[in-house]
Amino acid sequence: MGTLLLAVGLKAQQQVVPIYNGAAPGSESWTWSEAEQEQNAWNTKIVYNVTRPTLTVFQPEAGKANGTAVIICPGGGFHALSINSEGNDVAKWLVQKGVTCFVLRYRLVHIINNDPVGEMNARFGKKEWDDVVNEIIPMAVADGRAAIAYVRKHADEYNIEPNRIGIMGFSAGGTVTAASLFHTTSENRPDFAAPIYPYFPSAMMETVNDDAPPLFIAAASDDELNLAQHSVDLYSAWLKAKQDAELHMYAQGGHGFGMRKKNLPSDTWIDRFGEWLGMQGLLTPPDPALKPYQKKIFISAGHELPYRILYPENYDKTKKYPLILFLHGAGERGTDNRKQLVHGAKLFLKDENRKSFPAIVVFPQCPEDSYWSSVKIDRSKQPLQFEFDYTTNPTWPLVAANELVKKIIKEEAVDKSKVYVAGLSMGGMGTFESVYRYPDLYAAALPICGGGDATHYDKRVGKTAFWIFHGSADAVVNPQQSRDMEAKIKLLKIKNRYTEYPGVNHNSWDNAFAEPDFLSWMFSHRRR
Repeated sequence: MGTLLLAVGLKAQQQVVPIYNGAAPGSESWTWSEAEQEQNAWNTKIVYNVTRPTLTVFQPEAGKANGTAVIICPGGGFHALSINSEGNDVAKWLVQKGVTCFVLRYRLVHIINNDPVGEMNARFGKKEWDDVVNEIIPMAVADGRAAIAYVRKHADEYNIEPNRIGIMGFSAGGTVTAASLFHTTSENRPDFAAPIYPYFPSAMMETVNDDAPPLFIAAASDDELNLAQHSVDLYSAWLKAKQDAELHMYAQGGHGFGMRKKNLPSDTWIDRFGEWLGMQGLLTPPDPALKPYQKKIFISAGHELPYRILYPENYDKTKKYPLILFLHGAGERGTDNRKQLVHGAKLFLKDENRKSFPAIVVFPQCPEDSYWSSVKIDRSKQPLQFEFDYTTNPTWPLVAANELVKKIIKEEAVDKSKVYVAGLSMGGMGTFESVYRYPDLYAAALPICGGGDATHYDKRVGKTAFWIFHGSADAVVNPQQSRDMEAKIKLLKIKNRYTEYPGVNHNSWDNAFAEPDFLSWMFSHRRR
């Protein structure tokens, strides 16, 4: 795994890596040494005086990894880390499920007398405790975010899918975990999270948005530190935002049960977590069938646009092939260059489609902080309220995606009369706008559960045929958005087809992809 991995006397498959190059930002002057302790009031092995955060790597046996990773943050009141019960033992359980684990040693307060438990107990309840802990929390949280970014950056080295990286933590480690859910970037955003009896009061929470990652929480009602309510508050915030969350609140278990066995139902929390990972599809290896999509980067005006490209079988540059631009939905945004293949990619890989409809297919990926379409979104309403405006400049990802199409036309064996654009949800919106912004490019467009600026749609789109899809029960994007676009296209006397699926919610792409003539209709059109 290269020179970044530093073996420190652990088993061969367990290595320790620093998450920063050099000293951690903000604590460069710390000179004390990290230490461990076996005998203490907690009756468990603890680590204290962490100054240089590291990750201890636990990898499944060869051939057993499923591509999922979990960063584990032990608890200990920010004075110490319960490194076994809330760290290494959790990792050992998860690697048996094929999960690659990273136990994080994040920065802690400085312990002077080599008695972290005693010092914490002496300070507990005093203002001094608050002063010390509040000073260290931002550093520990920064370490959690840096750990996620490190694992994502080195995903290929560990045989990890960069869109299957989660974080879990216990007590103080639960603070690090929960805080990682807010103020994220595409590099440090976890794909799922599991705060276990976390310290995370509601005052620390920000607004939960509509792309919040799935959440698993476990705690006990009889938590002696009175932290149960923090778990309830986190769960309630996810419920209010209509996001995926699961809460297990045990009547007994106390605080800090971790992997310790107490002959109580709380002993089984790890089994419930394993089941939850399975329901999320995180214990099943990713589909190897998607490998034919080659991973590339397109540079446009200083921006990097990740994309995947599929070439026809037995690609012959002396021939000419159709070209398809496919724009993904908002949930697949990022920079991992993989998530955009979740919906639609398999359609073009079916043997019968590759034989009957050989084509070059492009799946670019929009970053999390942008959108394919020029639109303002009111997320306080259901369905969401979209206000499109084509009089403004297009977003840079939309420009880049279409410039990429032009580049491929120029450099590859493309039939210029058979260039198509399709997309779902946010990508359906980008499909409508791409035709408007680039009226001489596409022979046909297939927007699914999208919408656009019907007010400014005009005759410039007249050379493109449309097949529009939507579900009548769509609770995210109102089907009226597609109806309005279809009405305007009809008014402009442009060739179009409209299909609305009765009772279907936002996932109308499943129905669209199942249409027997989805591809044949697309390929039947040539640019006039």
